[in-house]
Amino acid sequence: MKRFFVIIIASLLLMAQGCDKPADKSSEVLDKARADFISGFYADSEKGFERYLQDNPQGKERLEAWNCLIKIAAEVRHDSEQGIAILEAMYLEFGHNPKQGAKLKRQLAEMYIRTGQYRTAAEALEKSLEFPDQPQEQLDSTRSLLADTFRNLRNYDLAIYTYSDIVETTDNQKTKARAMFEMATTLTLIQAWDRAESELNELLGMENVPEEIHAEACFTLADIYEHRHEYKRAAELLQKIVDTYPNPNVVRYKLNYLQQK
Repeated sequence: MKRFFVIIIASLLLMAQGCDKPADKSSEVLDKARADFISGFYADSEKGFERYLQDNPQGKERLEAWNCLIKIAAEVRHDSEQGIAILEAMYLEFGHNPKQGAKLKRQLAEMYIRTGQYRTAAEALEKSLEFPDQPQEQLDSTRSLLADTFRNLRNYDLAIYTYSDIVETTDNQKTKARAMFEMATTLTLIQAWDRAESELNELLGMENVPEEIHAEACFTLADIYEHRHEYKRAAELLQKIVDTYPNPNVVRYKLNYLQQK
């Protein structure tokens, strides 16, 4: 690990010096690192990509080298801390580019979430959203992850606000339906039953709602009715989703329970 941090620092120092003369045989080093990566020789591949970054501070393939190092750290070794260190170094190099900056902050947030650093993840996601000219799908995805992160932090007000913002601004029906469902679920966590019921009924009245989201909404609304001791209404909803809910056995179990009330 210490060797890796030394390499990162050396690379950044070389960049600061503005050196633009690539090292000899850099393409051979990169080609071998690629071949080793494909063949599963990750230790050798890592050394090759690190060497390329060291010797080529202005190299055209630096982004590829960094990305491969991330994959080795996060996907092969499952070392999120090392992945975070690599991404932070990458952001110093590429963060000025709006497209890359937004993507890197999003990736950083995902790494922070893996390590339970939800507050830092939320900050990274908020920064990611500040970059201009992002596709709507990318904005929706980042805001959805931000809302989920707020909920993990138990900051339910911000989570509800963010889900609501998605509902109001997205042009994707599936994204809107999912945000409405997650907002209603979050409302139940603060026992805002009436508003949760309203959101779920509005969701169930929408057209083209994906079957799974529709079933989940029915199940959650049935829970609200059960909480109010409206067992018949709850059972009626559950009967509609016996064949569509992701876990039908749970629906059948709850139905049997309600029928005994």
